[in-house]
Amino acid sequence: MTLTAPLDHSAATFWQQFHATADPVERRRAQFFALLAEGRPMGEVLQTTGYSRVTAYALIRRYRERGLGALRDGRQDNRGAPRLLTDEQRQALHERLQADAGRGVMWSGREVQTWLREQYGLTVHLGRTYEFLRAAGLTPRGARARPDADPAPTTDRTARSPDSGWKWS
Repeated sequence: MTLTAPLDHSAATFWQQFHATADPVERRRAQFFALLAEGRPMGEVLQTTGYSRVTAYALIRRYRERGLGALRDGRQDNRGAPRLLTDEQRQALHERLQADAGRGVMWSGREVQTWLREQYGLTVHLGRTYEFLRAAGLTPRGARARPDADPAPTTDRTARSPDSGWKWS
């Protein structure tokens, strides 16, 4: 993609944006378009701004679609991924873990995975279950099994040794 059509705004407009904003991303984009609007060669503009050719053409495409709004850095508006569990689900899990711990039953991450699937139909990565256990105030307890240890662990949570599972910290 080359810059065949002129930009919709003048270099003065882009320089005004450049001086008006404190956001470094927006300033750099405004500088890029101001230099292009002045008719500078693409190679010089790329060298001055530090943009790659691929990024420059992506910015031009965004500018053609959005106008001056393409100069904005939209990352601060990105709220991220939604939470895996609602507040009610987290509270229910916490209460269940607390009740079982009161009876001496310690949960593993795999058991939290199974409970979430059975209760809410959620498929949760094992690593995230450890976050839930820590958020509930539990910490890992005991040494991890060695690779040459007995491969047939018990499935009865009450029959485990007191050093396995998670404990309240």
